[in-house]
Amino acid sequence: MPTPEQFVQAAAAVAPAWGLKPVAIEVLSHSENVVCRVGLPDLKQVVMRLHRPGYNSKAELESEVQWVASLAEADIPVPAALPMLNGGHYCPVEVGAGPDREQRMVGVVEWVEGSPLGGPLTNADKGVVAHYATIGKLAGKIREHHTGWDPPEGFQRRRWDLDGLLGPDPLWGRFWEVEGLSNSQRALFNEARNILRHELSELPMGPDRFGLIHSDLHLGNLMDDGDNLTVIDFDDAGFGWFSHELACALHPGVGEPWFADARKALVEGYRSVCTVTDEEIESIDTFLAVRSLMIVGWLDA
Repeated sequence: MPTPEQFVQAAAAVAPAWGLKPVAIEVLSHSENVVCRVGLPDLKQVVMRLHRPGYNSKAELESEVQWVASLAEADIPVPAALPMLNGGHYCPVEVGAGPDREQRMVGVVEWVEGSPLGGPLTNADKGVVAHYATIGKLAGKIREHHTGWDPPEGFQRRRWDLDGLLGPDPLWGRFWEVEGLSNSQRALFNEARNILRHELSELPMGPDRFGLIHSDLHLGNLMDDGDNLTVIDFDDAGFGWFSHELACALHPGVGEPWFADARKALVEGYRSVCTVTDEEIESIDTFLAVRSLMIVGWLDA
């Protein structure tokens, strides 16, 4: 993978496509996607994301922009994408040199004030429970938005269905084949996968249970400015079970003493916005197990 310095150079090279004149560029996050803070004149700043190769096509990225813009119109707090001077929102850039050279799609979104509530794995303290009712309401509003929104022609996003989560080639990797697993662990993961595949195959997939979701609504993708929460990072957004969304939000608290309180608050917030069956709430446990296995594949990617 290219170095942070090479990502900064690439960000500077592509900035004029948005009419940006950076005075400073800083790498904020260096994982699958590389996220940069781009400082502009007059103390303004934006976020530039250099997307991992091969995960989202340009059509999928532009579809993401369309959906997020529609969420904003529904008063769901999300950052707006900045259009390029010649239209569209994404363009390719070459990063690095030699064998590490790669092409990435680049997009720019407005800066969101505040700090994340936590992370996908790092556990927050009990104080985060106070936010879970709001998280539930946000997830509920995203669900309600789906019921009244018709995707435009050409809209493309992945599917977090049975194959996307637990199929032969899951979207986050073949977790049961991760290097370093013992034979007994591989057998356990395969058994768990088979059990969970059966449970998911029993779940309804009608529009009242399955639709557009954020798909990665963990604490690290919720920015807190002291007054409000903003949902960020829609890189994994796609079509999935609505109860999967709730499991993603709850997963950072698994094993924590405040987990039960967070779950109660999340469900209450969710139900204050949309109608949800007891069966859906019960299926959160299934998706928590699925999420745990998915993260094993994600960490190995």
